[in-house]
Amino acid sequence: MPYCTRCGTQVDARAAFCVNCGARQSVPPETIEILNRMSDRTASMLCYIPIFGVIPAIIFLASHKYRKNFRIRFDAFQSVYLFVAFLIVSSVLPAFFLLSFGHFGHHGIFIGLLKAALFITWIYLLVKAAQEQQVHLPVVGELAARSAAEQL
Repeated sequence: MPYCTRCGTQVDARAAFCVNCGARQSVPPETIEILNRMSDRTASMLCYIPIFGVIPAIIFLASHKYRKNFRIRFDAFQSVYLFVAFLIVSSVLPAFFLLSFGHFGHHGIFIGLLKAALFITWIYLLVKAAQEQQVHLPVVGELAARSAAEQL
């Protein structure tokens, strides 16, 4: 439940005025209503949509509803870190190999395999989120757990 912006008394989420001091309260817009109706399972699943899941993950990290929810914050951070790994594999590694060796050669196959592995990891995490199981990846999961714990 939210608190009054002036006196700190607990008020109803839909209350326009505080029952204690009468101060006007900000009512959340209807676009945020979808987050209030969304289950934790759905939020976790949305975080792990390959490549595009980073968008709902950032929204969940910024939303007030999930500020104290460790599981959703962990899934969102893990998704963001997977996306960063995908960006590194897609952009930085090809540039590194091109500058270092002057051609791709067998390095292109290596980059393709890394992209496929990341994509399969996203699908695996999406399935596990649908089963309401939380998976901690070796390096990314540890970073996500630390990030989710720091923000609480």
